[in-house]
Amino acid sequence: MDKRLLTVVMVAVLVALVVTGIFYQITVGRSAPVGETATKDLVIAKANLPMGAVISAEDIQLIEYPEKHYPEGAFADIETALDRTVVQPILANEPILNGRVTEKGAGFGLAPLIPEGKRAVAISINQVSGVSGFILPGSTVDIIWTGTRPNSGDRVTKTILEAVTVLSTAHRLQPDADGQPENVPVVNMLLTPEESELLTLATREGQIQLVLRNPNDLDEMASDRSFTSTSDLFGTPKPVARRRVYRAPAAAPAPPPAPVINQIEMIRGNERTVQRMEDTY
Repeated sequence: MDKRLLTVVMVAVLVALVVTGIFYQITVGRSAPVGETATKDLVIAKANLPMGAVISAEDIQLIEYPEKHYPEGAFADIETALDRTVVQPILANEPILNGRVTEKGAGFGLAPLIPEGKRAVAISINQVSGVSGFILPGSTVDIIWTGTRPNSGDRVTKTILEAVTVLSTAHRLQPDADGQPENVPVVNMLLTPEESELLTLATREGQIQLVLRNPNDLDEMASDRSFTSTSDLFGTPKPVARRRVYRAPAAAPAPPPAPVINQIEMIRGNERTVQRMEDTY
């Protein structure tokens, strides 16, 4: 075969291979599947978990979750999430996060729900002091005390604690799903140690009344108001000190005006004279 022809054929084959490779990269290579996204096990709730619930193996399950979007504080295995108390309600299919449950083995019931520095204080209520059963877990209330002022027979009423959170009512840690009122004999209030002592003393020295409050209404505070006393109730007037009123002495009457005297001016040449009319009579 002619060497010139052989060279042309080889060049043509080489060009065809290059063109084929480029075409493959443009068409097939571009649609090639990307490597699989890395995943990690994530513990989620099977059903709604209310506040105070203790997580068991029947309450949670594992799913695969993209590692680059993995929630902070989440659990990667079932065993680590067990026996923790829920401090914030968790919905079905939501991840179990460390900030919404207690430490493992922190205890059961009401105690794990009490934040550090706070105390749960129980007080007795009735249908009146409990606002007809509308005091529910999570409600915000003011506490009003009525009693007798020391060394005085006057009874007074004062708001002693404000914007207090109701931790539970009787044995319920969650309000009714339909928001229905519930008359209970006891509620647990979330207070500081100092507030706990004040409330305990107030319950022994007088009567306690709960006042339901909008949790977003924190503008008006009791420190801006004084005690309401029995005298305010019955409208007893407050004594007013009499003041001496200075009155200036009456001015002396003005003297009567001088009588008007008519007179005539007479000019005779260079001589000028004045003639009073009364002189002519």
